[in-house]
Amino acid sequence: MLLMALFARGQTVTVTDEITRELLIGVWISDGSLKVESNAKGEADISALKGDSLTVSLGGYETLRTSRSALTGDQPTIVMRQSDVTLQTVVISPNRWEEGQITNPSRVQGIKMRDVAFQNPQTAADLLGGSGYVFIQKSQQAGGSPMLRGFATNRVMLVVDGVRMNNAIFRSGNLQNVISLDANDLESAEVLFGPGAVMYGSDAIGGVMDFHTLKPKFSQNDKLRFGGSAFGRFSSANLERTGHVDLNFGLKKLAFVTSITLADYDDLRTGSRGNAYFLRPTYQSTINGVDSTLVNPDPQKQVQSGFGQEIFCRKSVSSPPNTWIWNMVSIIRRRPMRHDMIA
Repeated sequence: MLLMALFARGQTVTVTDEITRELLIGVWISDGSLKVESNAKGEADISALKGDSLTVSLGGYETLRTSRSALTGDQPTIVMRQSDVTLQTVVISPNRWEEGQITNPSRVQGIKMRDVAFQNPQTAADLLGGSGYVFIQKSQQAGGSPMLRGFATNRVMLVVDGVRMNNAIFRSGNLQNVISLDANDLESAEVLFGPGAVMYGSDAIGGVMDFHTLKPKFSQNDKLRFGGSAFGRFSSANLERTGHVDLNFGLKKLAFVTSITLADYDDLRTGSRGNAYFLRPTYQSTINGVDSTLVNPDPQKQVQSGFGQEIFCRKSVSSPPNTWIWNMVSIIRRRPMRHDMIA
């Protein structure tokens, strides 16, 4: 019985990065006929695999071959090394089907969620701008208009889980609807440089920015698979107060994920040193129905730039057949205006 207990305990392995020791999600472990995937905790149950020889693979990492007998100890761990050459990176969005990056004629740049977590962007516009691949025109705090190759709005395409957010009938000026996305609810993001008109039409002549929200994960056994994450953030530059939580519930043939983000941003403050052009000595307000110019007692404070944001996202999937139900509600709230539904 003691040997059986040790054997049963060794059926769950943990997969980590060789350098950062970060838990790796979505790692496939296969014995040649069956394969299992690591969960949100970087753990994979290999009890269903029968063979002794195992193959461990993940995009961006070197494929590892090991044996079940080598996974010993109370907490067996598989350590993976990042690949120096990532020509075989899988790209999902540009051609609407999975494809190796080396076979795609256009340049496609993936935005790593690991880098996004390190940069900790406040909005999806900051996520794109922080990547270094997209120029963001941001004339206001609650804004962020992405530009590719000099094109913007109705000449670049924003796609969320295969659903376009804009098209050619949008105005040619800057468009700020990218902030209606939740930067904390993304599983991956990709930027297609060059014309994407073949797949999306002339409104994608400048390029495509494709976002994939969190994907529901199925249970690998008869038990309920439950996971999630949560965090809170405070920023002194604009007194940001953000809270986020996402939960995943998965059965064998039914799974869904729910994400909620509540954020409140106060008026932005400029630095105490620098060009006086960026100060705001006056601001406008309506008094008794008359537009008036008032003196700002604190010129460093960008009065009336504060806003709030509430984003709710829910995705459900059943298999088989592979049926998706996707909902997203994003509410942008400006002070002191009423709630305004954006998407």
